[in-house]
Amino acid sequence: MTKDKQLPVGLILLIVLNGIPLVGVLAWGWKSFDLIFLYWMENVVIGAFTVLRMLIRPYGHALELAFPFFLVPFFCVHYGMFCMGHGMFVVSLFGQGMDDTGLLPATLSVLTSPYMLAAVTALTLIQVADWIRDVRLKGLGADGVKDLMTAPYRRIFVLHITIIAGGFALAALQEPVAGLIILVAVKTASDVWHWQRDSRAEQQSEISPEALLTPERLKAMAEKYPEPTVTVNGRERRFASFAEMKRSKEFRMAQSVMRLVGAGRELKIMNAYLDRRIQEESGDQGAALPA
Repeated sequence: MTKDKQLPVGLILLIVLNGIPLVGVLAWGWKSFDLIFLYWMENVVIGAFTVLRMLIRPYGHALELAFPFFLVPFFCVHYGMFCMGHGMFVVSLFGQGMDDTGLLPATLSVLTSPYMLAAVTALTLIQVADWIRDVRLKGLGADGVKDLMTAPYRRIFVLHITIIAGGFALAALQEPVAGLIILVAVKTASDVWHWQRDSRAEQQSEISPEALLTPERLKAMAEKYPEPTVTVNGRERRFASFAEMKRSKEFRMAQSVMRLVGAGRELKIMNAYLDRRIQEESGDQGAALPA
């Protein structure tokens, strides 16, 4: 099965799983609090998967091991406090007396419902599908740790302002079913938009390194690396050839840094340029750089 056929399957799965809250509204008697709390729980699930994405990646250098293990505890504390404040806000405004019990007891109380547990499981499966899609298109650990760490915040700010505003409107209108359906539709539409946007970006990242190495980029790389040298911590190391440079520990460290900051596209271009220079060194006239 080709990738073009696989992606719509993931999108269909996304829509189907997002439909479970709709079942909650139509068949299980859910109100605005149930929906808003469920979508808050999804933020906790996203945070857990973000930690897994930061840690489960190929490690080519000790620096790549140290960097995530420094940032993961920071993310857990910062994002955890953010989610806790967000959850307390949701419970105190929409929880109808649950604010007296505290966030953790309120969460456990809500999750005792098999319907809510099924919905949280569905949202977890969405994150699994999203991760599988990313690995298939870009490879394991292709996203920079810094980008992974900031991504959940961007999602929360926009979507949850809309959801909470909708919750206030629904409460004022005495929880009409049509309004709850619209809230589910808004959330589903947001997820579909993000899925398609990420898919387009990842498909673009599949362009071969040689295709990325346009004449303009080739000229820029030749100006930046006219000689086989690598600068690490302000110290320049010169090599006898570009082949030796590419095998060096200094270049592997530079690659590690680029992977950590999410500069995968730039890394592809650099490797394509080095491959051209190595071919040129071996006497391949077809790989000679333009004058």
